[in-house]
Amino acid sequence: MGKPQVVTDQTFEQEVLKSDAPVLVDFWATWCGPCRMVGPVLEEVASEQGDKIRVVKLDVDANPITAGRFGVRAIPTMIVFKNGREADRIVGYHPKPQLMTKLTPHLTMAASSAAAPNASAAPTATTNAGTNGQSPTPPLGGSPTSSTPNAGVGVTKIH
Repeated sequence: MGKPQVVTDQTFEQEVLKSDAPVLVDFWATWCGPCRMVGPVLEEVASEQGDKIRVVKLDVDANPITAGRFGVRAIPTMIVFKNGREADRIVGYHPKPQLMTKLTPHLTMAASSAAAPNASAAPTATTNAGTNGQSPTPPLGGSPTSSTPNAGVGVTKIH
C-alpha cells in the first residue's frame, strides 16, 4: 500500500494515536546505520501489509518531544500503537522474518478485531490443558524471579 509515511511532533497525535488501524512507528535518525538497514525492511512491510498496519517514520533528531514522551533511548526503536496505546516495542535491527514474527499478532488483530478477544482466550486454556494432559490450574513452583511458572521444575542436577 506504499511507503512509510513521515510523522512529526506536530502530526503524531492525529496520525498515530487517533488512528483506527494499528500503526508501526519507526523512531530513527539519518546518522544511524542500523536505522538505514531497517528502512528497506519497513518499506516492504508497508507495501505488503499496508491494509493491516500503517507504517510511519519519526526522525528523533527533528522530533525530540515525541521520542522523549515514549522513552525512546536507543534507535532504531519501532513501537506498535493500537487504539492510541503502545502495544509492542521492538528495539534494534531485525531481518524481515523476525520482524514479521513480532508484528503478526498485531496484524491478525487488525484483520479480525471483532473475533480476536473472545477467540484467543478460550483456545489458550483448552490448548494448555489438552497438550500436556494436566488440569487448567497452573502447577506451583518455579523461580521467584522468573515469569515462567515452571522455570527450574523437573531439572536434574548433573553430579
